[in-house]
Amino acid sequence: MKLKIKNIILYPYNKELKPRVIRFDTEKVNVITGYSQRGKSAIISIIDYCLGSSDCHIPIGKIRENVDKFAIDIVLNDLNVFIARDNPEGLSRTNIYYNIYEDKANMVFSFDSWINNADDFKVNRDVLKQFIGEIAGFENVSENEESKSGFDAPASFRDTTAFQFQPQNIIANPTTIFYNTDTFEHLKRLKTLFPLVLGYKSYEILKLEKEIDNLEKEEKEKRKKYEDLKSLYENWQSDIYEYYSKAISLGLTNSDINIETAKVNQIKNELSKIVVNVKNNIFFKEGSSLRFSEKIEDLDKQRVLKSRELDELKIDLSKIEQFDRSKDIYISSVVKELDNRLKPIDWFLEQNGIDVCPFCDSKSDKAINELLSLKIEKDKNLFIIEESISSEFSFEKEKYNLKNKIVEIEKSIAILDSNMNILISENKDYYKKYQGIFEFVGKIEHVLENLDKISPTSDLLIKLEELLANLIRKRNSLKKLKEKFDKESSLTKVTNTISNYIKLLPIEQKEYRKVKLDPENSVGIKIEDTKSHNITFLSKLGSGANHMCYHLATLLGLHEYFLKLPEEGKKNYISSFLVLDQPSQVYFPENFNEDYTTNPEKKEKISEDIKNTTQIFKTCSYFMEKTNFQTQIIILEHAPKETWKGIPNIHLVEEWRGDINEDDYNALIQKDWLNYD
Repeated sequence: MKLKIKNIILYPYNKELKPRVIRFDTEKVNVITGYSQRGKSAIISIIDYCLGSSDCHIPIGKIRENVDKFAIDIVLNDLNVFIARDNPEGLSRTNIYYNIYEDKANMVFSFDSWINNADDFKVNRDVLKQFIGEIAGFENVSENEESKSGFDAPASFRDTTAFQFQPQNIIANPTTIFYNTDTFEHLKRLKTLFPLVLGYKSYEILKLEKEIDNLEKEEKEKRKKYEDLKSLYENWQSDIYEYYSKAISLGLTNSDINIETAKVNQIKNELSKIVVNVKNNIFFKEGSSLRFSEKIEDLDKQRVLKSRELDELKIDLSKIEQFDRSKDIYISSVVKELDNRLKPIDWFLEQNGIDVCPFCDSKSDKAINELLSLKIEKDKNLFIIEESISSEFSFEKEKYNLKNKIVEIEKSIAILDSNMNILISENKDYYKKYQGIFEFVGKIEHVLENLDKISPTSDLLIKLEELLANLIRKRNSLKKLKEKFDKESSLTKVTNTISNYIKLLPIEQKEYRKVKLDPENSVGIKIEDTKSHNITFLSKLGSGANHMCYHLATLLGLHEYFLKLPEEGKKNYISSFLVLDQPSQVYFPENFNEDYTTNPEKKEKISEDIKNTTQIFKTCSYFMEKTNFQTQIIILEHAPKETWKGIPNIHLVEEWRGDINEDDYNALIQKDWLNYD
């Protein structure tokens, strides 16, 4: 997106004073140079504030005390746009004003007269963000359509300020390279935005990823609900199996359903058949008598097996508990007692060296050798103690598992006994049998109704299957889309573009260095050594000068890469300007000059610093020509104009130097603003 700064305008509280206008060249490297505390660094904050920042970082002091409104005059694609904003004066919300005007015959929108009708141009921050965002090509891809801020807010041009500004605290920072990444929220949003602006993801991909993420969450919730219902449903197995056993004793079924492997639906279906048969006056099922005796025998066999298993488990548990007790007795009565007796050994060994007896002070190594032998035994004993302590945990685990298994087997035996009792306790009064059958069937119907209420519904299963099918379709679509947007190819192009600027800047061992970006994992940069192929963080490489040069190379490389995206049929979402605040700070103090010292070593160092600073301007000039002047650069500097003398494409905007008591004083806030009553 083409966005360049034509003018910065400050409107004073004193209406008798004229607005302060700072004019920039949109196709040059613009330089504002001057002393400290003249307002240079505030340029970044003013531009950012006028472009819709939620916070005002313009320094409190002379600037905020004298300025009523801050404004910028910009080129936005083919539009001329004026944006102004009230001095916040401690308020959480401020008025924003903007106007689109036509630039005819150099007669620009009047900077003086608009303020008399300011309310006609008033908008809120969201309107301004939406206006510029739509021109840049941003779309709403938030997970929550109502979300306007925070993690889930849609990506906007505000997030791209990470690539626009390099303030003093960032430009040589070893751990942070991108502006406005000071909170986790900003970092997360930049990670989401980065693949989009680098061109290896499209809005269609981002939307699909959001949809897939939402579908996965919904599928997970529904699956959990289904599994919970299924688990609750299957817990009825032992209860309704007793109804099946009763049905066998009454001769109502001849089906063979195993108590160990039967599922609820299998038993439920058989009980439903019994209900239908009884209602149709079919009371006796052929083969049910044989099934009765077979089921008694089958349950009895299973009970015998379970009882044997239970006996074995009880014996195993008893053995482990006995062994545990024996071990504890041995440890407490033998090993620990031995350890107590051998404790003085170390003390004796430390007394008189290795050739003097610690008991009689005579020259002899016999006693020492005996003590050393005892120390070996002491160490062995200590090892036994440590081993015993560590093994205690495994015994506890074994005992816990055995106890749980015993409880489980006992429950199984109880269930088997219950079903056997049901089968054996036939009604003695044959003539009351039919009455019992009808009562029994009534109970079955009630149980079946309750089961239907908690059963995993077919509707839920159908929805779950539809969700999975939809997920598969969207994942396939995403896979095909990603094949068109090659991530590795994009990142390689970025690295190669940045490498061109690394070669131009004074970086140590630059012939073996490459910048690596991995935006979905980190919004910082890593440096690859092409000789060793080791990849390390920027913070581990060299001085602040190296850090600054890597920052500059990376930002220039990225802006060149962004400008080339339309050639590949991709969008460039990034504003075409870059502001650098004092890149030369890593080289020398502000008051340097060639006569700074007569010390040859210091003079040589200053000469080298001047050369390196000059290289910054040369690299920026090269960038302007390489990109056909499509991106505007603004540099805020201490270094004097001699530093870039003879370098093309440099435009000196203003020089903020001079003494406050002299006529040549200049700063962001001019002298006449400071002297009014």
